[in-house]
Amino acid sequence: MAALFERSQVGKREDLADYITLVDAKDTPATSMIPKGNKPGNTLLSWQVDNMPSPSVAGSVDGLDVSAYENLNEGRAKLSNYIQVFQRAIRVSPLSVDVSIVAGLRDELAGMVAKSIKVLKRDMEKTVCGDADMQADAGVVESVPTPYLTRALGSWINNSAQSTNPVPSAYRTPSASINTTVTGSFAETDAQAVLTSIYNETGQMKTFDTVVGPTLKRAFSNLLYTATQLSTPTANTFASVRTLNRDAFSDTISSSVDLFEGDFGSLRLHPTLFNFNAFRGYVLDMDLLELRYTNLPEVTELPNAGGGPARLIKAVAGLVCKNPLGLGKFSASS
Repeated sequence: MAALFERSQVGKREDLADYITLVDAKDTPATSMIPKGNKPGNTLLSWQVDNMPSPSVAGSVDGLDVSAYENLNEGRAKLSNYIQVFQRAIRVSPLSVDVSIVAGLRDELAGMVAKSIKVLKRDMEKTVCGDADMQADAGVVESVPTPYLTRALGSWINNSAQSTNPVPSAYRTPSASINTTVTGSFAETDAQAVLTSIYNETGQMKTFDTVVGPTLKRAFSNLLYTATQLSTPTANTFASVRTLNRDAFSDTISSSVDLFEGDFGSLRLHPTLFNFNAFRGYVLDMDLLELRYTNLPEVTELPNAGGGPARLIKAVAGLVCKNPLGLGKFSASS
């Protein structure tokens, strides 16, 4: 006797939930915190830097006429950076809009536009937190496009000369403000040394917004542990000892460092996945940075020649580092 079994049943409807799950929700702390500057008037952004002459303890002889003069502005110099065009172009076919019904989306085009704006924001964060140097637009040479590129934080906070429009040597970030200790050996003295070096340049104690990769963030949290030397007949070994202070009625153990307070300032830690690598950290004084937008992310409707509606999501911006002497960097290789 014939019977109908589910495994051979014809015409079963698909059980597709009416939602789309996206767990990738990475933050973009650097571009969110850097202040927005004035609209650029040129593709090349320029500004001036200056310094203070060294203090003098020499006295003056009473009644002696002045015979020598100083130029207190001889240290003045100019810094510059190019803007960069960030854009994403999208298109959906007519049938995908007019016929298809996609679970979790009322409008395929609108959904893609919203997603593209978030993607563009990430593109900008990855650029700003990278190591790229500035580059002029040379068009397309031998099928290779050469667009404008804006100088990234990793290139600004550098003790070596850049290849294009290098920062004058007097205004390059001191090597003492750039720590290269591997994260596995990172110690409190490394963070203190960077803060001390910045203080030597600025004479100000500030709370710096420090954008750190996940491995460097863990290295800061590991400062909660201390190493105690244990002597044995054959060798010296170390044991990790952890000291905690907490409310006796609390059932929570805190194992995170979000604010490091040193002798010459503090580091407020902001984790990110968009730094040059997971070991990188930028010590930033937001008063010394600007993102100058020609236009914020905007959506432009492109012509539809029959292939379906298209949109261009575009922003134009350049990073201004007013004076690299006041910034620092953790630049470990591992």
